[in-house]
Amino acid sequence: MSTQTSVKSHANGKSVDDITMSEAIAQFKEATSSIYDAVGSIGSATAANAKVRLNEGKARAIELEEKAEEVVKAKPLVTVGVAFAAGWLVSHLLHRRH
Repeated sequence: MSTQTSVKSHANGKSVDDITMSEAIAQFKEATSSIYDAVGSIGSATAANAKVRLNEGKARAIELEEKAEEVVKAKPLVTVGVAFAAGWLVSHLLHRRH
């Protein structure tokens, strides 16, 4: 039993009067599938972009670590002095609050 629709527009060169309900459902499923594919592509692109940014961040962190090591090796006493001063300042600020 084939049901026919009666709408005043055209699809694929056929008037909608000539399209059966099963053809209309098939076209709807195809359109829905295309939407899901498009949304999936957006998600994949976002994930790929996040991975690229993560790798860039890791590379930058490694560069900064290497620079910090160079400074510590070049001026160990200054580094210890700065660390001591920073620790003293934090300790002093925390004791003030209590």
